[in-house]
Amino acid sequence: MTMTAESAVPLTLESFVAPKTTALVMWDMQNGLAGRANNIETVKPAARRLLEAADRAGVLVIWSRHILPPLDLLSGPMQLFMMRKQKVDHPSKLKPFMNRGMPETDFIDGFEPAPHHVVLEKGVPSLFVDTPLDSRLKVRGIRTLVLAGVATEIGIEFTARHASALGYFSVAVEDATGSYATEPHLQSLDYLRKWANVANSEEIAAIWSEAGR
Repeated sequence: MTMTAESAVPLTLESFVAPKTTALVMWDMQNGLAGRANNIETVKPAARRLLEAADRAGVLVIWSRHILPPLDLLSGPMQLFMMRKQKVDHPSKLKPFMNRGMPETDFIDGFEPAPHHVVLEKGVPSLFVDTPLDSRLKVRGIRTLVLAGVATEIGIEFTARHASALGYFSVAVEDATGSYATEPHLQSLDYLRKWANVANSEEIAAIWSEAGR
């Protein structure tokens, strides 16, 4: 059967986030990342609302976990990114960050993945790079990613862009995403509104709760 242009594109939020074809991605809810967001106390209740509604509706829940390799195995672009984050002028001045076993890689209190959730480790700001995400989504017939966590303008936007290139829709949850500064967070959401979708946690949770009854 040939898919029409109308049927290929969701026209309502309900069709975007239909439980059977949607995955909730909880992005980097770790001490060293989400734990440092300036709006984390706002993000937490919204993220919890999404998780509870997703589990009730049978939505696939995927957690990203940022684990970096030792500095001598870190790619040049990621070294440059870390140099700017750590405000140093040479790779030799970098301090280890987000390596396996460090407390900053632990999930923040109250946001540990459930046993039936999927946890994917990654070392770059896209969950599609060097992970089995694409195959996991295809097995489940997923076509939309609902993205929550930290940081909006880094991993969430990167992954939404990458998802679009691979043929997936994405929805950023504005009250369940966070950053280290307000302006980049808001700019990223404005950009995502132009070519993806942005909604709030109450809207999405209401759709999933209705489906889970």
